Amino acid sequence: MAKAVSSLDWDLLRVFLGIMRTRNLREVADALGLSHPTIRRRLNALESELGLRLFERRADGMHATPEAAELLDVAEQMETLAHTFDRRARGQSPDLKGRIEISAPDVLVSELLMPTFAALVDKWPDLHLHVAPSAQIADLARREADIAVRVVPHGSSPDDDLTGRKAATIYTAVYGEDHQWIGYFGDERDRGWINSERFEDTPVACSMANTYAVWAACLEGLGLAELPCFLVEPALTRRTAPEPWGDIWVLVHPDLRRSPRLKVVRDELVGALKKLRARLRGRA
Repeated sequence: MAKAVSSLDWDLLRVFLGIMRTRNLREVADALGLSHPTIRRRLNALESELGLRLFERRADGMHATPEAAELLDVAEQMETLAHTFDRRARGQSPDLKGRIEISAPDVLVSELLMPTFAALVDKWPDLHLHVAPSAQIADLARREADIAVRVVPHGSSPDDDLTGRKAATIYTAVYGEDHQWIGYFGDERDRGWINSERFEDTPVACSMANTYAVWAACLEGLGLAELPCFLVEPALTRRTAPEPWGDIWVLVHPDLRRSPRLKVVRDELVGALKKLRARLRGRA
């Protein structure tokens, strides 16, 4: 076994970790951008190389054997070291070229940041920006993104293990017609916010777990909703004064804070968001 471990392929360990976390070969294949048969072949290769049976294949998914469970902690340590090596190596490059993964909420990408991305592509054609608009929080330690634009509750700070700058604050207000409410969650979280407002006796008609959908519902006259000022004005008339809701941070992993190419992109994003502060307050 010592001989096998000494030449172990990191790609095989990525498959092992993926299966341990999802118990599903197809999910692992999708996450790694590989085919289902390739994932199965790599798992078979790993088990053959180690001389161990790592998973039992059952109808409800892949179940780790005791031997696999014993190896998980070590594999995760190896994963952490591999990501650290990769981040620090990429952080040393002085060239303004190569792929940069950017994660940001979809509404910020489409409504605020797209002109900045277009300008970056024109100015530095050797940089390949891969923008992932998503409400999900990317894990910078695992290289799910190089730069993350995150919105955190107003007045709070992002994770301590990240470094970055606060760029702007998002303000929200109440918009729409006051015969009923449009919520986001469909439970007491909507009612709890509404009770703190002057529309506390207005019933909640429906909920939509998407900002664009709530905006469209308000435009159709479906009811009242709390919405970001930058998104809906001047199409909708404000019913309450704007209030700070969330702070926008532009973040990188500490290992990449001195990377010249990431600094260029990060500075451009921060600068663009600062210029939009009036619009974010509903003063476009």
